[in-house]
Amino acid sequence: MEEANEGAAPEETTLSGTPNAAPAGDDGGAYGQPAVMVGPKSSLPKIMGILMMIYGVLVGLMGVLALAVTGDSISEYENIGIEVNSIFMWVQAGVGAVVPFVIAYAGNQVRNYQRSGVMMGLYAIGAQLAVSLIGTVLFADAMAEIAGDSALGAAAGGIGAFFQVFCAGICGLLVALPILASADSLED
Repeated sequence: MEEANEGAAPEETTLSGTPNAAPAGDDGGAYGQPAVMVGPKSSLPKIMGILMMIYGVLVGLMGVLALAVTGDSISEYENIGIEVNSIFMWVQAGVGAVVPFVIAYAGNQVRNYQRSGVMMGLYAIGAQLAVSLIGTVLFADAMAEIAGDSALGAAAGGIGAFFQVFCAGICGLLVALPILASADSLED
């Protein structure tokens, strides 16, 4: 059966609206640039920077205390008959007091997402390691005098040097962690 449209208005197929020059999602041609999505910065540099500042201030204050009692330590060594290089003991105490504050300042830079803070922290750890290794070589004889055996003193010096290198390596990895884990969030 066929139905007839009697009395109904004829249907028109017209579109209304404004034509779009480019379809949705088109970048406008061959030379258009894709949209770059930038995520939030990593929070690791902030956390490591704060930890570096806490470490630097606490150890720096202990270093100042050690610097204050270095003269007494030298006189105690001389009283019990152990010859030490007093000039180097002062240098080592001074470096031990200054380097942690440099690490605290580097931590502030890392907290502010600056790559130079990481490098400054690594340089400070390297300087501390160099002074400590020189101290181990210079005080190996003093260790031998304390032990009464030169072989035992040399072994103690070797063990001390190993642990200094090991600890500096761990500290260096912790300081370098913001670059290793989130280098794109650090600025030059």
